[in-house]
Amino acid sequence: MKNSLLLSALIMICLLLFSPDSKAQISVQIGPGLGYSIPMGDYGGSTTDFYAGTKYGMKSGFNVHAKARVSFIFLSAFGEIGYTSFSGSGNAEETRGSLDLSQKVFSIKVGPEYQISIPMAPVTPYLQGFVSYNAISGSVDIQGVTNVPSGKYDLASASRIGLGAGVGAIINVMVFKLDVNIQYHAMNIAGKEYKLETVTSHSRLDNYTSLNDAKDPSYVAGSDDHFIGNDRSIGALELKLTVMFGL
Repeated sequence: MKNSLLLSALIMICLLLFSPDSKAQISVQIGPGLGYSIPMGDYGGSTTDFYAGTKYGMKSGFNVHAKARVSFIFLSAFGEIGYTSFSGSGNAEETRGSLDLSQKVFSIKVGPEYQISIPMAPVTPYLQGFVSYNAISGSVDIQGVTNVPSGKYDLASASRIGLGAGVGAIINVMVFKLDVNIQYHAMNIAGKEYKLETVTSHSRLDNYTSLNDAKDPSYVAGSDDHFIGNDRSIGALELKLTVMFGL
């Protein structure tokens, strides 16, 4: 009985895929886009927060990406590859020292979309959810800061698994479609880690050259070397505009 049901299901799928009008049932879109990303949660804050180990001190940055969408009857899914640049600058302490921070995030996202069809309308709203892979790198430039030698240092590359959701609208414009999208992207849902790599002979400096989004297990209040007292969230609100072409 089970084998008969499975065979029937496979036959139905084949009929849908290879029927004369299957191309009308399947649509594929792909295109490039630009965006603007606003840090959320502990990814924002100030450079003094970064120095204290509570937040990352990032400011809003720009995004470039490529997006693909596949729709089959009532099902739709998308994939996206993007690169976002964040930065921040200011004092390390209240009145002394300076920090110039830079982080780059390379993201791969995949997930389903639910399109809301409006008859005779040139606009199709949609809802989406996604899982993401995020590779994070960057640098920190430190000048005149207490207990930390001056210089520019690279941030050790790290990868995290994220989740997100978004809303958008597909607008028909002549031979292409304009995709307007807002996403909330939590970039480090899984993989948080405290990892102190010995880059220099200064323990406090080594804290700044790793992502360290998990609490330092050796945290001591007031310590100069073990001052990251909580897990830190990395997230962004992403505003995007993509030009999509049908294939």
